[in-house]
Amino acid sequence: MKEIIFSRQAKRAIELIHHSNKHVFVTGKAGTGKSTLLEYVRNNATKKMVVLAPTGVAAINVHGDTIHSFF
Repeated sequence: MKEIIFSRQAKRAIELIHHSNKHVFVTGKAGTGKSTLLEYVRNNATKKMVVLAPTGVAAINVHGDTIHSFF
């Protein structure tokens, strides 16, 4: 498996997700690693979490649900 090198901001998001009960909003331009970050977090999660996206295509890409269908 290829080694993933996360930015300082991505590492902070991972810490918040794993070690707090805060909601974390992951955003960025195309190709910045949002889906990779979410996949990493999901694969290393020790607690329940949901991944939501604004559109169906985005939800499929991150193996999540749309915001509308979740609520």
